[in-house]
This record gives sequence, C-alpha cells and structure tokens, in this order.
Amino acid sequence: MHYPICIEWGDEVKATGIQIPDIPGAVTAGDTFELAYNAAVEIAHLLLREREVQGLCAPIPSEVDVIRNAAQAAGKGWGMITI
Repeated sequence: MHYPICIEWGDEVKATGIQIPDIPGAVTAGDTFELAYNAAVEIAHLLLREREVQGLCAPIPSEVDVIRNAAQAAGKGWGMITI
C-alpha cells in the first residue's frame, strides 16, 4: 500500500519529522530524511501489525490531495511511503 506522508524538514539543529496521517500514532523523526523515512516505515509496520493482532484492518490510504490540502500539512512537504 502507498500512504501519503507529511514531512517537516529539519536543519542542522532540528530533526526531520515524518507523519503518516492515515496510521494513528505513526510519527517519527531522524537526523536526515533517509533516517526519518526508514523509521517511518518501521513504525508503520509495527502499528499495522498491532492492528492486525487486534483484529482490525489496515486503514485505507487517503488520496494525496486530501492530505496535501489538510491543515496539518500547511507549510510541510508531502510524499508517499510504501508499506
């Protein structure tokens, strides 16, 4: 599945943050985009596995435009993550 992500770009002082809005609790950060992205993949796998154990289905990914135009994405970058 491909989920849209919100990216809060970091700098020399602040880490890069990634949120997967369709997966509750899927928020992570890393010193580089690559580290943040890899951490986002890992947390998504863990949270989706937890949902499966609870008997819940994986959330259906939102359309990119819905996430891109959401208030939580204002001033942030966006992209896609494959889970």
